[in-house]
Amino acid sequence: MALISLGKIDINLIPILIGCIFCFLNRLLNQYDGALLLKNAILTNIFISISKLFTVIPLLILKFRSNKVSSSEIQSVDSFNKLEYIYTEKNIEIVQYKGRLILLSAVIFFVQSIFFVLTFGIKTNSWIWNILITSIFYYWFFKIKLFKHHYLSIIIIILIGFIIDLVLQNLQKDISDNLTLLLFRFLREILYSFHDVINKYIMEKKFGSIYEIALSNGIITLILLLIFAVLDYNFFGLDDYEEYFNNFNGTELLVIFWVMITQLGLYLSLMITNRNYTPCHLFIIFVFGQLAYYIDFSGISIIVLLCLIFILFMALIFNEIIELNFCGLSDNTKRKISERAEIDSDLDSMIDKNSTINSFDDFDENNDNNDNISS
Repeated sequence: MALISLGKIDINLIPILIGCIFCFLNRLLNQYDGALLLKNAILTNIFISISKLFTVIPLLILKFRSNKVSSSEIQSVDSFNKLEYIYTEKNIEIVQYKGRLILLSAVIFFVQSIFFVLTFGIKTNSWIWNILITSIFYYWFFKIKLFKHHYLSIIIIILIGFIIDLVLQNLQKDISDNLTLLLFRFLREILYSFHDVINKYIMEKKFGSIYEIALSNGIITLILLLIFAVLDYNFFGLDDYEEYFNNFNGTELLVIFWVMITQLGLYLSLMITNRNYTPCHLFIIFVFGQLAYYIDFSGISIIVLLCLIFILFMALIFNEIIELNFCGLSDNTKRKISERAEIDSDLDSMIDKNSTINSFDDFDENNDNNDNISS
């Protein structure tokens, strides 16, 4: 058996690949120094929220189709039961609870966006902790156990990320100059992970639609960000609104479109991946996007690129897209567990079949004995 093999590969991996592309392009854009928008984090987040409003189009299409199906189903129900069929206390409770969770998810997303704005200058790679934090929240909500290959991946990912920050001296500089902001950045990672797990819970347990969540997120965060932008303009001065709008030109317009397209594509890819797999799979997309920051291939960038590629490799192992077939690291992957379950099921079927055959043999033997006694 090969030491390294592929896990379960299916069509659901396509959104992960698309998300990697959008994330890479978005991070590549972030390095463009000629755009004033990218230097104003609040305005950037406002345009990102606006991009999510376009999810109203697929949402309306889905609503239209579901209404047609519901109408045909209702017609087949007796008029006596129609009201009970449409409105039940249970359904109302589910819808209300789902709405509260969607609101909570949007508010958490807004708060983490503010923390990102406040910690815009932090260079430490706090995102590497996302895999651990998300795993904790995912276990909390879904009671999913971690096994040997998960623990190994988490340890190596965090260790390599820590080494990158030490080599680049990001961690030392942020601790000495911006310790409070560094703590805020870690809090932002906690909130972002919590947001992803809540979305998974809404989609899986409360049957929430991707586009329903995305549209609600866009509307709520846009309103809150506009309010925060007014406060910022009058009191804080985090963004320079006058400089941006006084120097607005065709380049800035193109940057807006590019930000909105890449962010919308990235967000929907993340949501689809979250629905099809787990919130931990989103880490793959973010790691791949980080590669865009180091493609100048300078001496230190090559080292960081190699480290990020190894982190990506470990992320694939964590999410069982790649399996390590030694030291029992692949024994408790979903694929191996399913294979064992199928073998056990086949054995149970064979045992049941043999028991049935034996019972018929015993029955025939008893009949023969009864015939002999009668004769």
